[in-house]
Amino acid sequence: MAELSVGDDEIYRIYRDLIEDISIREEKHRDEIPIEGTAELPTHLDDIVNDWETGRKSLRTVPVANVYAEEFERSLEESVLRTLTGLDATVNVLDDIIDSQSPTPESRVRLTVNAAFSSVLVAENLPTENRDQANDLLRQYFTALFQIPLVERRLFDEMKAVASDPEREAAAVKSYSYRARDIDIFARLPAISSGVEPDTEQRLVQDLRTYRARRLLFKDIYDVPRDLSDGDITPIIHVLRNGRSVDETVETIERIYAEFEYTNKGIQQYGSILKHLEGIPSDINTLLQGAKRTVMEYSD
Repeated sequence: MAELSVGDDEIYRIYRDLIEDISIREEKHRDEIPIEGTAELPTHLDDIVNDWETGRKSLRTVPVANVYAEEFERSLEESVLRTLTGLDATVNVLDDIIDSQSPTPESRVRLTVNAAFSSVLVAENLPTENRDQANDLLRQYFTALFQIPLVERRLFDEMKAVASDPEREAAAVKSYSYRARDIDIFARLPAISSGVEPDTEQRLVQDLRTYRARRLLFKDIYDVPRDLSDGDITPIIHVLRNGRSVDETVETIERIYAEFEYTNKGIQQYGSILKHLEGIPSDINTLLQGAKRTVMEYSD
């Protein structure tokens, strides 16, 4: 596998630069606050980086930056990386807002603080020459993004209603296919300033959606205990509930995985990097055995 041109640490650095700037600004503002102390904004902002570091939340910027580097043999500009980092944080926060059943006052502050400042990071780094095009892409993206909760609910209901394994698998594939669209803006925004041909851009989007669907599939396996604790039911949890054995469940997951394929050109250009970033479990059987036990315990 080729060495990554942009790793997770680079994204952490960008967001921590934002945190440091806000920390300085908040300290300067301290004398104007009519009470002791501050809202401690850096503490709330740092929660996003912690989510990335622990794997609780995914980074879409890293696979995109590396795909572009391999495709065009040059790194993305710093301003583009900063824009995508801000979008990563924004999308992660929006996901938490949607999933939060009864957020505590502290949680609401954390989410809104990150939503506000990550949006600023996006806005101040958008390309000035192609601003209208970028704004149009953002409107398209968020229109599609906010369909995901509805799509997930309806397809999960479909998985529960059907009687056959192939029908359940088809509903799971549709769910991962649509959820994978949350990487679209990350794939399309860099194309604006890179002069990418439409056919090439569409291939990059297609391959990055494939990567994202596979990544979501594996992440759902890793996240089974947390999802059950939070009351979030994923296609993987439904597969684990209905699978008669771990071997059968592995076969089901392999079939779902195989529905998402990279283009031939993508395999040649950046396939090894995306495969590496998918997060394939080293021992999927053992992981699924533990996950299935957890699912059964919650079902009793």
